[in-house]
Amino acid sequence: MKFAVRKWLSALIDFIIDIAVMGLFYTGARGYVADGDVGKGNIMLICALLAIVFLTCYVPYKQGQTVGQAIFKVKVINKDDSKRTMMQILLRECIMKFLFGSLFLVFSAGYFLINNVIMLKDYNIPLPHDAILKTEVIDLSKN
Repeated sequence: MKFAVRKWLSALIDFIIDIAVMGLFYTGARGYVADGDVGKGNIMLICALLAIVFLTCYVPYKQGQTVGQAIFKVKVINKDDSKRTMMQILLRECIMKFLFGSLFLVFSAGYFLINNVIMLKDYNIPLPHDAILKTEVIDLSKN
């Protein structure tokens, strides 16, 4: 399988996992709010955010990869081979990918379309979030 396709599929797997986790907590929160217990609903939403931060920040910080990256044998590293900081991971995995994507749906669709066209044509071109954070995605299947 092409490296560019595996990069895209790893991001898709991570997105599906995050949406599934958010959906479970959101469903619970709606149940509490419908019963009139807004406090428990808010706690469920806070738990959802903590779970997403755990999956997208803590796991990559400790293991070096997200779940999707581990499945498809890709890894994000710093260009100077130093360990990624928690702030880089937070910015790349949470803020740049998901926050902006959900707030600016039209921009996000265009952004991902352009990125996927770039990745399919020449995957050595850094994507915008990698260029800003000075990271790159490497292929672990060749090791």
